[in-house]
Amino acid sequence: MLAGMRRAGLLLLLLALYLPALGNSASGTHPDEAWHLGTSAEMQAKGEWFTPTLDDVPNWYKPPLFYWSERVAYGLLGTNLLAARLPSVLAFLAVVLLVLALGRRMYGDAAGLAAALLTATTFGWVKYARLAMMDSSMALGLALAAYGTWRASEEDRPPWLLLVGAGAAVDFMVKGPVGAVLVLLLSGGFLVVRNRPLLLSRWTVGAFLIGAAAGLPWYVASFAVHGRAFYDFFVVAQNYDRFMHPWTLRGEATLLVGFLVFSAPWTFLLLASLRQLRTWREPGVLLPLAWMSSVLVTFTIPSLKWPHYGLTAIPPAMLLVARLPAPRWARAATGTTLALLAVGVLLAERWPLPGVPALALAAASLAFAASSALAFRSRLAPSAALAGVAFALLMGLFIPGVNPPALPPEAVPAAAGRPLWVYDTTPGLFTLAAGRPVRRAWDATQAEGALRAGGALIASESQVERLSPTVRGRLQELARWRRIPGYLPEVRAWRSWRDRNPDELYEWMSIVAVRNPE
Repeated sequence: MLAGMRRAGLLLLLLALYLPALGNSASGTHPDEAWHLGTSAEMQAKGEWFTPTLDDVPNWYKPPLFYWSERVAYGLLGTNLLAARLPSVLAFLAVVLLVLALGRRMYGDAAGLAAALLTATTFGWVKYARLAMMDSSMALGLALAAYGTWRASEEDRPPWLLLVGAGAAVDFMVKGPVGAVLVLLLSGGFLVVRNRPLLLSRWTVGAFLIGAAAGLPWYVASFAVHGRAFYDFFVVAQNYDRFMHPWTLRGEATLLVGFLVFSAPWTFLLLASLRQLRTWREPGVLLPLAWMSSVLVTFTIPSLKWPHYGLTAIPPAMLLVARLPAPRWARAATGTTLALLAVGVLLAERWPLPGVPALALAAASLAFAASSALAFRSRLAPSAALAGVAFALLMGLFIPGVNPPALPPEAVPAAAGRPLWVYDTTPGLFTLAAGRPVRRAWDATQAEGALRAGGALIASESQVERLSPTVRGRLQELARWRRIPGYLPEVRAWRSWRDRNPDELYEWMSIVAVRNPE
């Protein structure tokens, strides 16, 4: 009964943390999200399932499974931002529930719940699981593989190994060949040490067949239909070439430092848990270690590394954190981190804020403070739950309350049916906000051509200034609004806070068109 209540409480916290303001562009975005939004919206508009495209150009950056999930959501909820982001959230909720189930089987109910709560309340996942990006789906494939591997090997139920094949299929069709490699390293690495006979059994063959049957048809069909274009874009440019550039210390630091930063506020607990590597042969250490290492080691090899590549290593890291009580120094450092978060959130009250965001900030500060007190006492599960409450208040109420949407609904009718363009920005977020296609002008020449042809341009003040004086002199402003830019210089943020002047945080956006187009 108590375990059921805990699971219900976890699910309620997850829904409160990841669903509010999900369909609001004011809740934040990421440059990669715009690519995925534009691709899935274009596939939906064309009724296309086979070839991802963007601006009518084949876009094989990734296989289409994530786009398929978005298209299903569009069919149920309409082509909007909520539908586009929902598959990512649902995939991550499944990851957290799998961490809960796996942690209970490996370490017991209390540790399983703690691992799930810690995973759900890391800064990285609070940010990225709410976006239409592929990290959640890739994490789901790895979580399925880890769960199936444990049940098959440590509980002597070999048919569960077929779940590893399902996980490989998911990652093969979300991330590409490297996704299947990650699953192979995770499961295969564990079984080599713990259960070699199972690794050589018919169940392993079955897992391979499931992964191949689900993943290979799209690859083979794409090559058959598109031939050399698919091979050069997907196989060569997006996979092979990424391993052909020199390894750099800066790139490696980007991955590892990003992993540690995105593990906050539990980073010090993670560092303390690494002492368990001395007993790496124990199954409860080996499986999370194989999972975490498969991600961090594999993404060490390519020259291109982004900080969020390490997100999928966070769930196994939190399993290790929950396995044993943290030492005093790690508890103190974590409690201090949460206390600093409480102070930092409270300091944001210096800005003149509307009522709801101001109340949300105050409540979030109190929740972080209470979470800090619990962390000092090594009560990880309730500490993480309260941190989750604080993050939910910030993501669901504060940020949407102070950050205007990327494209306000009232701005779109002002374009009066003109073709919409954005200047030097990936248009996916604008496409969904506008409810119709928005194309990208890559430079000033293309932007001016679109304006002369009767189009309307969505641009910031600085982008408008880059247009030629001749074109600027013919512009009329159809709509105007403010937004907080995606990359805000620290000096502007500091000056805004010091002077209690929110205007420093914003930039003006507008929709412009030329009078008497050619």
